[in-house]
Amino acid sequence: MPTPHITLNAVTIDCSDAGRLADFYADLTGGEVIHRDDEGGCVQVSIAGGTVNFQRVNIYAPPQWPGQEHPQQLHLDFHVDDVGAAVTHAESLGAMQAIEQPDADRYTIMTDPDGHPFCLKPSQS
Repeated sequence: MPTPHITLNAVTIDCSDAGRLADFYADLTGGEVIHRDDEGGCVQVSIAGGTVNFQRVNIYAPPQWPGQEHPQQLHLDFHVDDVGAAVTHAESLGAMQAIEQPDADRYTIMTDPDGHPFCLKPSQS
């Protein structure tokens, strides 16, 4: 049986506030919020031709990276032309630099306002 053609439609991230986190990633990446449901429980963002969905979870436990009691759940990586400027921009939107930076010469680990880790990596790497 031949393998069917399958393409990724979207990635969905659980969070405490879908609208707030969708706005954060839209602002961080220059993306665009393309859908908000009437209750605010699911918000979609178009980022570089892909879609990231944010869905509200009523009892949300944020990840505690790098610990495993509450594992990271999801990890996004972004290429950036200037890591320092991208870190400053992310922090201005509510992100924080992770305390542990295991490979700091290759990328900077940040956490979004709900605690999900994401990496900022130089475009030329």
